[in-house]
Amino acid sequence: MSTSTIESLPPETYERVGRQAWVILWVAFVAFLVILTGAPLGVNWYIHYATKPMAVRVEAVTGATLILPAENGDPVAVVDVQFIREGDRVRTDQDARANLSIFDHPDDSDSLASIQLRTNSEVELIRSRRPRFERSDLPRQVELKLLSGRARVTSGALDDRPLQVHIQTPQALIVVNNGSAAIAVTNEMTEVTARNGEISVIAQGREVVISKGRRTTVSFGQPPSDPQVADKNLIRNGDFSQPLESTWQVESIVDARDLSNVTFGSVTVINTGGRKAAYFQRDAKGEDANLHSETAIVQDIDADVLDAESLIFRFDVRLISQSLPGGGIQSSEFPMMIRIDFVDVNGNPQFWTHGFYMVDPVENWPLRDGEKIPGLVWYAYESPDFMKSETFPRPAKVTSIRIYASGHNYRSQAADIELIAK
Repeated sequence: MSTSTIESLPPETYERVGRQAWVILWVAFVAFLVILTGAPLGVNWYIHYATKPMAVRVEAVTGATLILPAENGDPVAVVDVQFIREGDRVRTDQDARANLSIFDHPDDSDSLASIQLRTNSEVELIRSRRPRFERSDLPRQVELKLLSGRARVTSGALDDRPLQVHIQTPQALIVVNNGSAAIAVTNEMTEVTARNGEISVIAQGREVVISKGRRTTVSFGQPPSDPQVADKNLIRNGDFSQPLESTWQVESIVDARDLSNVTFGSVTVINTGGRKAAYFQRDAKGEDANLHSETAIVQDIDADVLDAESLIFRFDVRLISQSLPGGGIQSSEFPMMIRIDFVDVNGNPQFWTHGFYMVDPVENWPLRDGEKIPGLVWYAYESPDFMKSETFPRPAKVTSIRIYASGHNYRSQAADIELIAK
């Protein structure tokens, strides 16, 4: 273009070119600011909100437990232990019980939460996540859908990062944070009982918070009922919130002629998973490790139950180790045992015992009044109803209870001990 042609351009052409240049300059400047501030904000957002899956392990306790994969594949029978993913369902049949344990990592030994599935129950794992980066202040989150049956949900914390457990049922949303709840679901109703801590139950825009020993029910399409007294617990200080010696008598026995140099077992109250538990322990060495011992806590109850319609024992047990397999050669030495003494309606003294073990007995050793449970996880046990047993004499009075570890060396824990009369 010649000089004369440029000089002949109208003034508005210069103005338009100038405006375009300024627009381009401002757009570039704004883009620079967005990149300058947006990149750190984006990185910070990712660090704060990014998550990764937590490990969810399923253990078959008794009977047939099935995993229904999220991809609609063939059901998988849980023979021993298996991990599941988000979207998978776990189903127990009429004779089965299963335990779901939540871990940060698959190889962790201490669980963050446990879900005990009773018979004829089905649960779906919706979400199980923890922050990907330690700098995030978000909690761990577990979301479950209890479709039917009964479950015991226990949530705790191993560090400063809390764990939120949400359980959706057909009638309500239950929130368990550092507590324990028993949940029963039918087509018509959800019943929630707080075993420990405070439990939130939400439905139809209403939230009801229940504490230990209280329960609420939610009928289909209705809000939760007001908190009600669940039942009467005959055990004092079963959650060990008070000093142990104030309500329990501690016993330690070793079967030896000379007791001057033997190692006795001990019982201490510890904090574990956000609650207190009795820790039974004996770690003897050498020949001392082959001596029979019992380490116990005992409580006198002296309660009249003649008019009770139901009497059920419940507690949580965790087995850590046992040196003597099974229940010993006479099926009387389990790393955790329960003995309850009664007087029946005819005035005769009676007692009931039950043991728990994690190591299989030696071949041909008898096994009576005991059951194998998963090791290193909390297991929620519930006894048969003593008032409805066809073989056990009907109790008229409960005299005492003994929680103890028996054998050679052992480490076990007991928590939330209850003997519920209704």
